[in-house]
Amino acid sequence: MNIPPKKLLLGSLLVGSVGAVCYDVAFHLFHSEDQIFKFQKQYLNEKDDEKKIKILTQLNQSLNNHDLSEIKVPFTSKKLITSLLETLEKEKIDPKTKTVIMEIMKKISCEKRFCKNFFRLNGFQIILKSLESHFSEIVVLITNVIKFEKKRATKVLFNEKYFPILIENLRNKKNTKHYSMILESLTWSCEYSSDIVSFLYEENIIELLIELFQKYYDNRLSQNCSNELSLICSLFKDLCESHKEAHKTFAENEEIIPNLLHLMKSEVKEKEHSTNYTLRSDILLFLSGLLESEECSKIIFQNENPLTFAFDQCLGSQEDLNLIYAALTFISTCTQLSLYKEEIIGTKEHTKQIVDLLEIGNLKILSLIVKTLKFLSISVTLNNPVPVEPMIELEIIKKIQPLLSIKPTEQESCDTVSNSIVVIGNCCLPSEKARKQVRELSVVQKMVDLLDSKDEKIRVNSAFSLANMIMDPLNQPIFIKNEGLEKTFNLFNSEANLAIFGVVILIRNLAAFGMEENGKISKQWTENVDKLIKIGFIQKLFSLMGSEKYSSLYNIIFECFMHLNNHPVINHIVRLINQQANTQTQQTGQPRNPLLFSQN
Repeated sequence: MNIPPKKLLLGSLLVGSVGAVCYDVAFHLFHSEDQIFKFQKQYLNEKDDEKKIKILTQLNQSLNNHDLSEIKVPFTSKKLITSLLETLEKEKIDPKTKTVIMEIMKKISCEKRFCKNFFRLNGFQIILKSLESHFSEIVVLITNVIKFEKKRATKVLFNEKYFPILIENLRNKKNTKHYSMILESLTWSCEYSSDIVSFLYEENIIELLIELFQKYYDNRLSQNCSNELSLICSLFKDLCESHKEAHKTFAENEEIIPNLLHLMKSEVKEKEHSTNYTLRSDILLFLSGLLESEECSKIIFQNENPLTFAFDQCLGSQEDLNLIYAALTFISTCTQLSLYKEEIIGTKEHTKQIVDLLEIGNLKILSLIVKTLKFLSISVTLNNPVPVEPMIELEIIKKIQPLLSIKPTEQESCDTVSNSIVVIGNCCLPSEKARKQVRELSVVQKMVDLLDSKDEKIRVNSAFSLANMIMDPLNQPIFIKNEGLEKTFNLFNSEANLAIFGVVILIRNLAAFGMEENGKISKQWTENVDKLIKIGFIQKLFSLMGSEKYSSLYNIIFECFMHLNNHPVINHIVRLINQQANTQTQQTGQPRNPLLFSQN
């Protein structure tokens, strides 16, 4: 499941009412750090129960009253947490003491070490017994532990039947003043557990959330509901990503998508920048998923084009990376699904807006930029340079060249490298200027190196990209010198048709470009073909033609031989094959497809 960028890009900041309690307390803890350590020490050393309770009350008050600042060292001990949990487990515990302990744990649950120890000490099982009486404190506490313990926490909570209780609260309109906390707890849980997403879907929570969304939407002018609306949109996104059939629910509802669009475009009030930008981000991310549904995309685009809004109102928001990420996600999805007009996305002005974001340097945003550029450039052909002209003019090759050096350790970084390769290759297809740039910027050498990548997609896209680069004969010696042919030959070991296709295209271009020099077959071309023969490419091409599996490549292989036939050795082989084919036809009466090339 994709994690919303508000958590990935800018840190794990809880928003809304939960955040008001947790974030401020946790990361602004104590001007004087000595006090919390003093209270802990006193509490742990004290033997008298009544005095211990007084110390806890003082600690709780300190947490409320201090101007809290960032903690530079861990501030809770395992002994403290153990003692608090043991006190809660006592059969007879004073209700006030219980409340104080719950409040303290809620506040200090923003510390990672607390959450780790709390989880290891089976804290969930202990506090869930008091969920009804201390709902507010426990939901905040649980949400913070989920933030740090992730899948491990959600698994335990799922087994402890925590989520049915939250749904029951929403369905029966219980604890309505704590809905923000409930929604936040569900949102974080969905990020880390597909089981919980499926459970919520099976519980038909979408209808419940739509009803809740409409309620908050109708009341948005009288009360600030941005946080709740944002959380609902985040849940919508997760539910629809895992269950595409849910798209139908949103397509059939006449109000929800128009209301989402209206909400997204609402004026951002100066005092509410943060929450409103978060809401816009979550709406854009959710709408990006809905675009996969034809019915939903029609509704999204039936009025004013939201793409214009994404460009004009979101991409320029340098102070909010999450909004930029969400806008790019929407734009990228539109380009992938071809849900755009060239005057909106394909112009130099809008391409420049996208390219300029490379300066941000955030990997997630870089990944989206090159993905968007890839889809924009994908319609380029040898005779139609229009899709890549703005990119070439903006020196895109120079700007994304550094991305080729990203170490592809995770899927996202692999995709970033792979998509960068595709953009560069597509620019080289129609453009002499681009082919010259890759030579001057040493991109040809780098691309040859990427033929050795452990990621097959990177290897295959490198072959296609190099095929376009070597259309310039001056790039061919660089390709050959860096053992490009030997590395390309290894792609024959791939079982994917696309990999073989890339190799054949590369051979075709090596054979087709730079053949003649001053009206004669060039020495470089002859040496290139000699190497093709020596490495074993020609035998491979013949074997491909004998396989039904690669029948879709026959025409391109024929093209290869039409050019290679100008080499005397291959010309001789072709003659022998044609003679053998003619002889077999005469003997059997069954025609065999010969290599019908003109003879030199």
